[in-house]
Amino acid sequence: MKINVLINGGNRPKDLERLLQSLMAQIRRPDSLCILIHPRDTESGKLIETLVGSAISWTLVYKDHSGPMAAMQKALQMMTCDVVAFTHDDAAPRVDWLEKVASTLISKPECAGVGGRDLPVSAFSQNLPPVQIVGKVTWYGKIITQYHLPCIGGRNVDFLSGVNMAYRHDILRTTGLNQCLQWQQDTCWHWELALGMALKEQGWKQWYDPEMVVEHYPGKLFSEQKDSYWSAAARKRAFNETYILMKYLSIFGRFFCMFYALLIGSRDSYGFVQCFRHWPQEGNLALRKWMDTMRGRYAGMATWLYPGSCQGLQE
Repeated sequence: MKINVLINGGNRPKDLERLLQSLMAQIRRPDSLCILIHPRDTESGKLIETLVGSAISWTLVYKDHSGPMAAMQKALQMMTCDVVAFTHDDAAPRVDWLEKVASTLISKPECAGVGGRDLPVSAFSQNLPPVQIVGKVTWYGKIITQYHLPCIGGRNVDFLSGVNMAYRHDILRTTGLNQCLQWQQDTCWHWELALGMALKEQGWKQWYDPEMVVEHYPGKLFSEQKDSYWSAAARKRAFNETYILMKYLSIFGRFFCMFYALLIGSRDSYGFVQCFRHWPQEGNLALRKWMDTMRGRYAGMATWLYPGSCQGLQE
């Protein structure tokens, strides 16, 4: 089984150095590395040459104006392998990561992919209680991640974490990555959800193993805003969430999902109730967040209803 690792880079050489060291230390080394970097990133290539050299074959794929989804799709088309493992440059897989990927996919031919725990550095010393639900979407559209929390035993899930997941290459190439999703430089919200729901619709299973651990040291985003609120991010997050859920939920699920989203919302995407709740503390900012979310929801609904309206232009 040939395993390639696809790394989503964010112009963070120090983080990338830690990741490369963890990949070189794998019990089962990757057969090839594919690193997505920015055209302005002049350090990563030199770093990879120094740390990896010829020990593992590697390729750089540059992110251009087409965005990260197009770059990932291009990388998938270039690869010749059996399995593609995804992670980020600010992560550090444990030494048995790829060994567990290979053994699980061999033993579970019914599974298109396998993933594991996304363990943030802030949780290293915490004794957190285990959770029962991981990586699920309820019939009414509630998205439950909880990959950062402990759970007991492996289970089938609806989608996996983009920092710790691996899929069979032939299935990825056939299914493709959703190019209608909106993105902003480094970030494309919910792309893993879109992939997982597409595979679930096809009848494939996805397996989550909490013992398959990738340690996560969340780094600064290349595109991160200096202020505390980012209008474009709120709009595009709401767009992607709405578009994906409308695409894959049942008729009744869509109705209840949008009713809840528009009336109540969440801490990231305000509905009317969240706007009213946060008004005393945030004032006009709460109204701004609500309006940005509504714009994203409207655009997401329009793209679901009229797929030809999918726009490639991003900020």
